[in-house]
Amino acid sequence: MRKSISNYLKTIYEASYAKSGTNNKQIATMLGVLPGSVTEAVNHLEKAGLVVHQTYHQIALTKAGYQIVCDLMFRYRLCEVWLTQKIKLPLPSVPKQAWLMAAINDQELLRRLNQQLAQPAISPFGGQLELPAFEKRDQRVVQSLDTVGVNETIIIDSYLESPSTVKYWQHTSLQLGEQLTLVESADALPVLTLVDDQDNEYLINAAVARYIYAKPVSVQSLVTTSN
Repeated sequence: MRKSISNYLKTIYEASYAKSGTNNKQIATMLGVLPGSVTEAVNHLEKAGLVVHQTYHQIALTKAGYQIVCDLMFRYRLCEVWLTQKIKLPLPSVPKQAWLMAAINDQELLRRLNQQLAQPAISPFGGQLELPAFEKRDQRVVQSLDTVGVNETIIIDSYLESPSTVKYWQHTSLQLGEQLTLVESADALPVLTLVDDQDNEYLINAAVARYIYAKPVSVQSLVTTSN
């Protein structure tokens, strides 16, 4: 395979984060490989019991595949926190370098790093370090920004850890935890228009919006109240 098993599992997780599965085309686009390479890799992962083909050819992680991803994402996002907080690396450079570092699987080193960073729960991009159990993964209430309805108010929760998405995010001036209302989703142009409570306007490309994740305000209020 042209990409490692870890790369494919991570990409399948990211591509299906707010959905029940993904497809060959999306995986190929995110990895920058030909669809044929993805087909070969996915077949290999399926034989290994790490992914499964669902209805309409959707690709999803099995419990075994998800457990590997849980470990991968913890190491990856812990390195993201370290590179951001301690090394002060520019955010667009963090995902690539963190992924290279995440190949180190020394448990004592990880324990010490986690302790030094005060056991962070969230990455600089909003992603959880400790993923929910496989049985509870579908209980998450996040949705991609491109699925938000007009006049719906949401809280920005996280966004995809990729250099291009990070750079786009920085140009939008959006902030994690920000409350926004979608006021327009144009058919002629693939742009979403959102406003904050000060009537500041944000224009978000619909193609990028699928990798920005949000929670309904009602859910965020319940979480705040319960805490």
